[in-house]
Amino acid sequence: MGLGQSMITAAFLILLIFMVISANRLLMDSSSSYYSSRALQIGSDLAQGLINEAVRKKFDDLQNYTSTQLVTEFTSPAALGPEGGEAFSLPDVAPYRSLALYNDVDDYNGYQRVDSSRIEIKGFILNATVYYVTSSNTASASASQQSFKRIDVTVEHPLYLQRVTFSRIVTY
Repeated sequence: MGLGQSMITAAFLILLIFMVISANRLLMDSSSSYYSSRALQIGSDLAQGLINEAVRKKFDDLQNYTSTQLVTEFTSPAALGPEGGEAFSLPDVAPYRSLALYNDVDDYNGYQRVDSSRIEIKGFILNATVYYVTSSNTASASASQQSFKRIDVTVEHPLYLQRVTFSRIVTY
């Protein structure tokens, strides 16, 4: 009778261990899903905020406000990005230098920001690309100046968020 009770106790103990492991796995999966979902929400807010910051600036550094301007007078596609006095080392961290130094949309071409402003999840990485597009093809870069620029902002987090891209078209 002693051996039978010991075997039943051992089997019960093994069953209990499996139940605890399963419960822990369920809690970990739930927590991971929560943080991934939350990271997507925060990341999209950060990306949209960066896009809004950029599109509040003027269309082009060479933009002339006194008359209608030919698109050929805008910055060439190869020169999109910050001009001389606007350059600084990247990634940009708070307080963001882009707010004060950048004066037009295409200054954000090649821009990188690391955002750790959120209490819940820190360390989002945002990258921006700006390029000319045509009205008939807003998905591909144009080799010449146009009346449309597209800004793409990708956001990712090393633990919780794979790269997601947000875009907006800006027009002259």
